[in-house]
Amino acid sequence: MTNYEMVEKLREKASVSYEEAKRALEETNWDLLEAMLLLEKQGVTMQGGQDYSTKAKPKEPVGKDEKETSAFGDAMRQIWCWIRKAVVVGNTNSLVMERHGKEILSFPVTVLVVLLIPFFWAVIIALVAGLFLGLRYSFRGPNLGTNKVNDAMGKAADAAENLKDEFYSRKEKAEDAENTKEEHDA
Repeated sequence: MTNYEMVEKLREKASVSYEEAKRALEETNWDLLEAMLLLEKQGVTMQGGQDYSTKAKPKEPVGKDEKETSAFGDAMRQIWCWIRKAVVVGNTNSLVMERHGKEILSFPVTVLVVLLIPFFWAVIIALVAGLFLGLRYSFRGPNLGTNKVNDAMGKAADAAENLKDEFYSRKEKAEDAENTKEEHDA
C-alpha cells in the first residue's frame, strides 16, 4: 500500500483531515494501527459518533447509479495514472538527431508525441526526409535508449542512405550513357 493510500485509508477510518492523517502516519513511522491509536489519544477521531475496528466492515448495498459512477471514476483514475506514467517516461527519454556524428537536436519524446497528434503526416514526412538528408535518429534514456531500438533506427538510416546512393549511381550511369551517345553521334 502506498503512503497516499495509507493516508486516505486513515483519513476515511478516523474521520480526520488529510494533513492530520499524514502527520499521524509520519509520527508513527507509517504504522496504520499506531497512527489510529495516536489520533484517538489526541481526541480527534470518531467524530459524529462513528466507531472503527480492525475488522472489515460488511459492504452496504450500493445503488445502480453509485456503481456506475464508481466504475467511471475508477476508469478515469486508471486512465489518468496511465497518462501520468506515459508523460514521465516521455520526459525521461529523448529523441536525438545527429548528422555526421554530431548531435544537432535532442528533445523529450513527449514533445514528439504531442506533435504527432495534430501533425502526424507532417512529422512522419519530416522524419523520413531527414533520413535522406543524412540525419540519424536515436533514443536516449532508461526506457527507449536500448540497443535494440537504436539498432532498428540505425538500420532505417542505413537503408535510406543506400537508397539515396543507388539513386545517384543510377543517375550517374544514365548521364554517362547519354554523354557517350552524344560523343558517338558527333
